[in-house]
Amino acid sequence: MKKLLCFLLFLGLQTSLTQANAIKVKPFVVNSLSEIKKNYWGQPFVLMFWSKTCLYCMKELGLFGKLQKQFPNISVVTVSTDVYLDEKTINDILTGKDLVLKTAWVFATEYPEQLYAAVDKRWRGELPVTYFYDRQHQPIRHMGIVKEAALIAWMKQQ
Repeated sequence: MKKLLCFLLFLGLQTSLTQANAIKVKPFVVNSLSEIKKNYWGQPFVLMFWSKTCLYCMKELGLFGKLQKQFPNISVVTVSTDVYLDEKTINDILTGKDLVLKTAWVFATEYPEQLYAAVDKRWRGELPVTYFYDRQHQPIRHMGIVKEAALIAWMKQQ
């Protein structure tokens, strides 16, 4: 009986710790990019849009997880384009790629085309797509997977 009680207490503690370390997932809507820019005002950051079915996205998330340790002054912001993807799946994917994030975003609309246009009038939903924002928040758009050398060069400039 004592062993069972100890096990249940341990399990509860593990669950509490996991929830405490969980990434908060916020709904990405038409005005979310403005909110993100405001949160990182005066700071460079990388904004990466991804999907759980995009193999290149998964590779790129892993690259950002690897380089995040090397360049802690560069914030990484991720947005899942899988409409209403659940928080647990997002947490599992991002933590599985060694990303340390407080917040992540997920598309939250029945019409993702509105969100594409709100981010970039030229974007039609192709993935992966990554935006590099310097301190003045001038974006550089990159379609497709980012080459590690190019990413490191940009991060060093910031």
